[in-house]
Amino acid sequence: MNKKEKFIVYGRQPLIEAMRSQYKINQIWLARDLQGKVVAQIERLAQAGNIKILKVNKNEIQKLSGPVVHQGVAAEMEPLKIKGENHLDVFLETVTNPFILILDQVQDPHNMGAILRTAEISGVDAVILPEKGSAQLNATVAKTSAGALFHLSIFRVQYLESVIESFNDQNILTGALMPGSENSMYQKDFSKPVAIIVGSEGPGVRKNITRLCTDRITIPQFGKIESLNASVATAVVLYEVVRQRSA
Repeated sequence: MNKKEKFIVYGRQPLIEAMRSQYKINQIWLARDLQGKVVAQIERLAQAGNIKILKVNKNEIQKLSGPVVHQGVAAEMEPLKIKGENHLDVFLETVTNPFILILDQVQDPHNMGAILRTAEISGVDAVILPEKGSAQLNATVAKTSAGALFHLSIFRVQYLESVIESFNDQNILTGALMPGSENSMYQKDFSKPVAIIVGSEGPGVRKNITRLCTDRITIPQFGKIESLNASVATAVVLYEVVRQRSA
């Protein structure tokens, strides 16, 4: 099997979520000595989906997954469905009160996975990534996201600038997460359509993106360290949106 032509997912929870999602699983590999409730659940889902399971030695799974903690499980599945900018407007027409997350060149796959996990569970309607400068949506991201990757509507666009300008024209609040800004997230109205923009570790949201945003958002800080990491900061802001919309 040529790994470059296939999407290989490893880890128990990512595989379960992949089987629960819209994606087709072609084949599953399980370590021969693997047992337990989660393994039984994988086998039940595979049987229900008519998915072939091969029982193999753990080193065979290691060859498929690479030097990672695979938990005795790997699978070959169809490629991820990443949509382009031309599909974004059509998609948003189907969404009431859009809740959007834009990731501006988040490059660490573990941060990307953690962010996508929070995005899915907090009810984000769409995640938008630039074509260049972002972490690849690979098996590491799938594992770190605990399989949330397979349940999200994800779009890649050539220029984030044009998307943000379009959102501004549609009266969608475009809020760049910026540590040190004077505008606390608690002062913002997230009950209406909103797009939260999060940048990479260190540089944060790029200046050419920030200047187009209608709002700059900061998380109040009371300690001595400079800031939260990108995934934790994203979680805090997304759940402020959830809090306001649930009030």
